[in-house]
Amino acid sequence: MSVATENAAVCARGTGTVIGWFTAERVQLYAAALLIIECALTAAWWYCRWMQQDSTIPTIGWDFAVFWSASSLAQLHGPAAAYDWELLRAAEIPLLQNTFGPFAYPPTYLFVIYPIAAMSFGLALLLVSAIGVALYLYIVRAALGGLHSRWLIPALAFPGIWAALLAGQNSLFTASACGAALLLIRRNAVASGACIALLCVKPQFGVLFPLLLLCERRWAAIASAAGFSTLFAAIVGLSFGIEIFPAFARSMAMFREAVAEHGDYALRGAPTVFAVLRTAGVSVAHSYVIHAVVAAAAAGVCAWLWSTRPRLALSASALAVGTLIVQPYMIYYDLAWLAIPIALLSVDMALNGSTRLEKLIVVIAWLIPAHGLLVVLTQSMMQVAPLVLLALLGIIAHRHLRARRDGRPGNAAAAA
Repeated sequence: MSVATENAAVCARGTGTVIGWFTAERVQLYAAALLIIECALTAAWWYCRWMQQDSTIPTIGWDFAVFWSASSLAQLHGPAAAYDWELLRAAEIPLLQNTFGPFAYPPTYLFVIYPIAAMSFGLALLLVSAIGVALYLYIVRAALGGLHSRWLIPALAFPGIWAALLAGQNSLFTASACGAALLLIRRNAVASGACIALLCVKPQFGVLFPLLLLCERRWAAIASAAGFSTLFAAIVGLSFGIEIFPAFARSMAMFREAVAEHGDYALRGAPTVFAVLRTAGVSVAHSYVIHAVVAAAAAGVCAWLWSTRPRLALSASALAVGTLIVQPYMIYYDLAWLAIPIALLSVDMALNGSTRLEKLIVVIAWLIPAHGLLVVLTQSMMQVAPLVLLALLGIIAHRHLRARRDGRPGNAAAAA
């Protein structure tokens, strides 16, 4: 059964509009207002930076500038040059002035972005951003299924998009790959495995997929994901040469020491338990231990849920939320992944009912990427996303417990 067919019953049952003050009309209105504000602020940012040449304002797409510079070095001096910090620092000066961003991505991602420096920075940024938004909208629409009649404005207003676009990050691509894998997992194991393999460009974001596949006994998907991942890595090795991997390992060791563990500015932008503890002055060792305890608890909740035949919406939502919780290092723009559970839970709540607290937590999750960006811009607040993510995982688990108590933990699709 397809997700769209599974969720089409929402419209038929007349539950597409939320009862109470939080109606579909108000969702549209609030989202439209926020979308206008986001467009205006982005336009003002661009005008001040490029038209008034204010160098104190960061370049829109500052992380994409790192990708574009790495691509340029790879084309000019060979792929391993992308991991040479001195060469990269010099290559970034025209775009980032006094700021340096190391290229902290595996050779699989360098392989994907290798051609972008063949275009100008502005054209490449515009093209990649447009593709990312198109993929994101396609996945969100597919996740909403029968509840997509008023989906476009809230989807476009979701702050996670704007956080990713302003930074020029790849979060929309990884979120789309994750969403596609989850939506296909019970219908097409081979295609789902191929989508999981795409996460090799940012492998830490695929860490919970093996646990999900094992708990649900998706042997065909496991074989597909392993096969496509191996093929991806082999193609990269043959194209770039084996020496690219030790160059990446050296760069990552430097990045972990200088940025992920001791970089104050980067840690303030990281909505993780580890980063919150580090910015509060906790030692590296103690931060890792506490983060590991929280991550293990979240993974345990996910494993229990996946082993007890949940509805697809709850299973997939737990994967996306759990993945964000277990990361010791990610940045606010990675919260674009929240589009997946928000869309799926919106449908599940329309189909199966919800409480006011559940609605409130979903709304806060929708807004939390904006808070993450404000923390970085103001340097005066603390990230609260870990609490929101834990609360979101909590309501997913509670909804599954309630379904089991009522004798309806899943449906035909969930049991497949």
